[in-house]
Amino acid sequence: MHSQESPKASAWRSRIAGTAAAAALLVVGGASAVALTSPSASAHGQPANTSSQSLKDRVQRLEDIEEIHQLKARYFRFVDEKKHDELAALFTPDARIVTDGITWKSPQEFAHTIRDLTGKAPSVHSGAMPEITITGRDTASGIWSMEDLLTFPAGKDAPQGHHGYGQYNETYRKVHGKWLIDSVLLTRFRMDPLENWTPPKGTPSEAAPSQATAGK
Repeated sequence: MHSQESPKASAWRSRIAGTAAAAALLVVGGASAVALTSPSASAHGQPANTSSQSLKDRVQRLEDIEEIHQLKARYFRFVDEKKHDELAALFTPDARIVTDGITWKSPQEFAHTIRDLTGKAPSVHSGAMPEITITGRDTASGIWSMEDLLTFPAGKDAPQGHHGYGQYNETYRKVHGKWLIDSVLLTRFRMDPLENWTPPKGTPSEAAPSQATAGK
């Protein structure tokens, strides 16, 4: 008849068994960790570095699109704030700009003609529903719906204002890490006349020369 195992021996045996089980778990867990972190591991059978590069490219694409959104927002703001030199700087030096059938020789000619024709006449420009496509590492294209209001202070021979609707078709180019407008084609879908309007005191109200307004 076997002697009955002492409580001390039984406790020792349980301790050894628990240690062995823990070791087994560590071995299995370690193997799993190696498999997950291995450069050749992927949930879809592709190398991890390839998956990482794909994620990096997707993040870069989203960042580029957001920068182009900001670029176009500054375009509209600079027109309305009469910051014409800053407006010209948003384009590449050789940008092709066509608005309302007029082809401009340079961004400077475009911006300065707006300055000369509209002066400080109040204007409101906005763009919506952008469709931005990244076409290359440093190139992109976009389509924007647009709306603008332009009025001149009331006075003799004051030009007529308008409420316009249309569409911008554009291309963009990244130069030294910065997105710029590389081409613009503005097409008008509708133009409704607006009566002259004199802004309240404190609002810029300097009338522009009595000429037809330029396409913007």
